[in-house]
Amino acid sequence: MIISNDHPRFFELLNQIGISVGYQSALHTQSGLTWYRQRPIDEGKSVQDRSFILILNDIPVIGFQGATTTFDGKTDLLAYEIPCISIENKGKLTTKATKTFLKEFDEIMKDLNGTILYRDSILDGELSCLSKYLLRKGGKVKPNFSQVIDYNTGKAVEKSSIRKSYKSLINWGNRELRPKLYDESNITWDHMNVFRQLHIDEAGRETRSGASWRLQYEMVKAGEAFVVFGHLNNEVVSAGLFMHSNTHCFYGVSASRRALFEKPMFHSLMWLAILHAKKLGCSWFEVGEQLYPNHPLENSPSKKELGISEFKAGFGGKTICQLLLTLELSKKE
Repeated sequence: MIISNDHPRFFELLNQIGISVGYQSALHTQSGLTWYRQRPIDEGKSVQDRSFILILNDIPVIGFQGATTTFDGKTDLLAYEIPCISIENKGKLTTKATKTFLKEFDEIMKDLNGTILYRDSILDGELSCLSKYLLRKGGKVKPNFSQVIDYNTGKAVEKSSIRKSYKSLINWGNRELRPKLYDESNITWDHMNVFRQLHIDEAGRETRSGASWRLQYEMVKAGEAFVVFGHLNNEVVSAGLFMHSNTHCFYGVSASRRALFEKPMFHSLMWLAILHAKKLGCSWFEVGEQLYPNHPLENSPSKKELGISEFKAGFGGKTICQLLLTLELSKKE
């Protein structure tokens, strides 16, 4: 049986698959996708959620999360702004069920004439059935590296696991910035609006609409994100948003006063977020993408981007490889 995204138990059933495999994407939660949906709408694109789950013997065994975005006659498939994903319980997924799943995906492909963007986290070291399907269709693949803290490792949240120089920087931040965490129990719109204004001031422009910031606030209120602030002279000078599911926390958005960049503005905030995600029961904390001088090969990162990557790597953990697949459709399938 196939159930679509409008089913009242859709996310409950999707979470059942996530629990069975030990991973639920922090980016693809209900409130997370609502947030990612806003920017395409602001840009005048038409969007439609095409997510679905396959139920086998009353057990959800494989789910797809993605949406079509249409603009100027071109229809793409991704998850609004980020790659679409699938999650599968390989122990329960039969050959017949896989064929049924791919047949349903084929129905989505009939409405496309643009690009499919899909990410495979290869959690068990094996490609997903959808990865293999897209590759057979002519899809292209490139590696994406990410720094991940695995809380199942004994020393994952001990200061001995981080870069030696970070210890004093975290201590400075704890003392001078007095980091404070806001979640669904204490967040207000005024807090989020302070974050928004800091981001606008330091970016030099408003990169996301007011509606999008409201949705970030709703994400925190829904218990699927939290915010950490750092203060100097009673002013918020650094802030970060961290999205999370039951198993996965992701460092999402941050802003800090550029005039104070000679100081360690975010080290203590990140460390507090890492500790808090463990308290929430997450298994993974994804610090963020890792870049290298010749990766990605087609668009070598700037010195600034390499510096940000190096900053993230300093919090310890391990570097994992995910796969990003693209399939260009010049005509409707």
